[in-house]
Amino acid sequence: MIERFTAEQSAQREWAWLLALYLFLGSLGGCLFLLVRLFGLPPSFAVASIGLVVLGGIVVLIKLGSPQRAWRAMSRPTTSWISRGVLCVAGFIVFGCLSVAPSIAALAWLPWNDGTALGIAFAWVAALFALLTTIYPGFVVSSARAISFWNTPLLPLLFFGYAGLAATGAVLIGSSSVPGGVARVVPWTEALIVVNAALSAIYLLVMKRTGGSARESVHRLNQGSLGAVYWIGVVLVGLILPLAALLWLTTAAVLAGACIQIGALLFRYCVLRAGVYYAPATLTPVGMDFSTLTRTSADFAHEYAGMAGNSAPGRR
Repeated sequence: MIERFTAEQSAQREWAWLLALYLFLGSLGGCLFLLVRLFGLPPSFAVASIGLVVLGGIVVLIKLGSPQRAWRAMSRPTTSWISRGVLCVAGFIVFGCLSVAPSIAALAWLPWNDGTALGIAFAWVAALFALLTTIYPGFVVSSARAISFWNTPLLPLLFFGYAGLAATGAVLIGSSSVPGGVARVVPWTEALIVVNAALSAIYLLVMKRTGGSARESVHRLNQGSLGAVYWIGVVLVGLILPLAALLWLTTAAVLAGACIQIGALLFRYCVLRAGVYYAPATLTPVGMDFSTLTRTSADFAHEYAGMAGNSAPGRR
């Protein structure tokens, strides 16, 4: 009897809007805190960054459906990127709050600030956890070996690039509270738009050439409603319009920042929704006509009874 394995490509349906929103908020908050340290932004941006990460945690708790079991997410830090991410987020929230607290008027009495050794230590530790909070979402998604479209080192790099772009976009939105405007941030934003566009093109090209389910994911990302979301929401709104606004409409910084946020969120959604995996293979007999099986259940019972008698103790 000749047999063959058959497997079908199926789109994953578990990871969609809620997880995309969580990945977006967490990485945006972590990277925004890094920009606070890099550009010396007002403390309000640091407070906003912590709030974004906390909001992302609330979103993922909603996604879990059983918040009382969320502690299990921290139980495997040596093998799970989700566990590592939860610990990084917790560390960022704790040390981020400690580093920002003295800048709040009601907590100005605290004995540490940016000018003290303890305050500097809190700020550096918070920045380290902010970096880890920014990069771990990409590793969470790319660790899914069953989905070739995700399982590539290019994806964490892309997620990090979009986190940086979203963070600069957030600074553009809050530019009215930045001393001296956003002159230093605009060149970074323009450069990140170009870099992310190039990385996205390379990523899709590599995945298309990989073949199999990765090629099918690229096809899905370019067709139908998902293709419209990607090319209109991610490419046009998230990359082309902000770059044009920053190059030719210097007064449209807030609009450019808002468009960037839309594109960064939709990018994560599109990547998740385009994920395709091979369904478990089934073993199918080829050329076998089941209608020729004419033995009844009584025939099988008689046959098995004979086999049992032959294998009884004492029979040789």
